[in-house]
Amino acid sequence: MRKLTVLVCAVLITSCTTPPRTASELREGKGSIGLSKREAHDLNREFSLVVSDVRRKSMECLRFAYTTSVTQGGVPLPDRMTFYNVGVKVVGSSKAEMTMQQDRKPRASHDPEGGYYVFVADIEKIAASRTRMTMYGSSFPTWRPIFEAIKGWGEGKNVKCPETP
Repeated sequence: MRKLTVLVCAVLITSCTTPPRTASELREGKGSIGLSKREAHDLNREFSLVVSDVRRKSMECLRFAYTTSVTQGGVPLPDRMTFYNVGVKVVGSSKAEMTMQQDRKPRASHDPEGGYYVFVADIEKIAASRTRMTMYGSSFPTWRPIFEAIKGWGEGKNVKCPETP
């Protein structure tokens, strides 16, 4: 699955469009070549519990890295490291944001700090014990387990770490 993701990311990075450099660009579908997905769910849980569980499990499960070796014309090129950086921040008394960025080493001069945005979850308090989670990411089937896991964590379920793309 990671090979498919690497291929897709390589196509996105080298294509005519630039992958999303900000969370806002990902929400708007910029640079996604029609491959963006949006899902919204109303959860019957307090905002603070949703944020806490999404933060804890995403930090545990969605921070990872891998190395890609490439040979061009029979000549091995330097290995490329790809990192997935995850963060959850509260941006108000009733709003939080979970982000996942794909970074690489060596980094190109035009790459954004922290990497390109590949997933965003907006978490918003809508009532005392109700929270809305709106997720944005890739529509590729390899990302489905991440959508499902984050939704499950928000619901307070003990969802195991998803297989990463």
